[in-house]
Amino acid sequence: MSAVILERFPRKAAALAGVGLALSLGCGADEAGFGLEESLARGRFSLELRPRYNRIDESDKPERTEGVTVRAIAGWRSAPWRGLRLTVELVHTGHLGSKEYNDDGALFFSSPYPLLPDPGTTDWNQVYLDYTGLEATRLRVGRQVVRLNNQRWVSDNDFRQIPQLFEGVSASYTGIANTELSAAYFRRVRTTSGTGAELKLTIVNAAYNPAPGHEVGAYGVFHDQAQNGAFTGFADSSYRVLGVRAAGSAGPWREIDIPYIAEYARQKAYANGDSRIDAPYWRLGAGLAWRDYLVRYDHEVKGSNGGVYGVQMPLTDFYAFNGWTLHFFNTPSVGLVDRWVTLRAAFGRRIVFYAEEHRFRSDYGSIDLGRETDVGITFTYPENCSLRLQHARYNPGPGTPDPSIRKTWLTLTYTF
Repeated sequence: MSAVILERFPRKAAALAGVGLALSLGCGADEAGFGLEESLARGRFSLELRPRYNRIDESDKPERTEGVTVRAIAGWRSAPWRGLRLTVELVHTGHLGSKEYNDDGALFFSSPYPLLPDPGTTDWNQVYLDYTGLEATRLRVGRQVVRLNNQRWVSDNDFRQIPQLFEGVSASYTGIANTELSAAYFRRVRTTSGTGAELKLTIVNAAYNPAPGHEVGAYGVFHDQAQNGAFTGFADSSYRVLGVRAAGSAGPWREIDIPYIAEYARQKAYANGDSRIDAPYWRLGAGLAWRDYLVRYDHEVKGSNGGVYGVQMPLTDFYAFNGWTLHFFNTPSVGLVDRWVTLRAAFGRRIVFYAEEHRFRSDYGSIDLGRETDVGITFTYPENCSLRLQHARYNPGPGTPDPSIRKTWLTLTYTF
């Protein structure tokens, strides 16, 4: 994070706090009788510690990446006062022991080590002010986490040690029965590499629950940022997305649920984006869940515009989609079809096993792009401490220049 950003955020935090303090001093106690001092005294501190062992082998790199990264997030949230609530967090990331890896994306091609994109930083994390003084409405201004629906288009990408955060204003309204309307506008992003960038990002979303356990909705994402992390080769990769989705779970019938998702969207050029940005996205998936066990199948298509452009999702939760190795961090210009099976089993309250098996091909030309197997097991004890072991294996398709990839993580997460 540049010095300019670090200078800006103390001022932003102070400004947000100043708004709350000024209103408090000007209005006295709230309806519950809380004055300024008691509102501050009732604030709560939070802490997250997350060390992680990383091991990465890629067949096109002569060295093995191995090392322990760590993050610590300390935060404070005030008690609500007349609808106002202030949240302030600091994040520190670094490594423990020897550093046998490359954490700089600019050295991706030149470094002998596979990329581990978790650099060290000390920075403000979330810094925002909430206002809930209007009925059924929440306003939030400042640096904040954004998770749109299932995080396919916009996410904080929290698997990385530095969360992706956005600076601006968001609003949600729940005054209509079984409906949530939300909108947001952001002017800056703090990436998972700890760097900041200007952008113009507008998000609108409408969700309706026609019955318990079911949701239908529509959304729009308008991302005006010429160089936005998608490696398209275009001078300007700005895009817009308009989509609809339905998700939920049918049942239960004799303890059996049927989770499902159906989604369709179209990505087109936006602002000064290249005219070749024009491709569809869709996903269909369903499964069977019984007690603590789940099996499901999903089919996702990130479409291609005749082989010159594949649907890009530079703000997505990369870890949650298309395999844990992140080999398809960038969609090939021929697009990507991902068909995968998910297995999940919980053993009591402490142990959860999870696995995915992926088959990849291109949307244009039906090229075999390989397969990936991901497995993980999580042990939780006590409730605020978990240990997770994960392993991912990607094998390229025959005749492709892609490397084989092996990744292993052991993550300890403690929250307070």
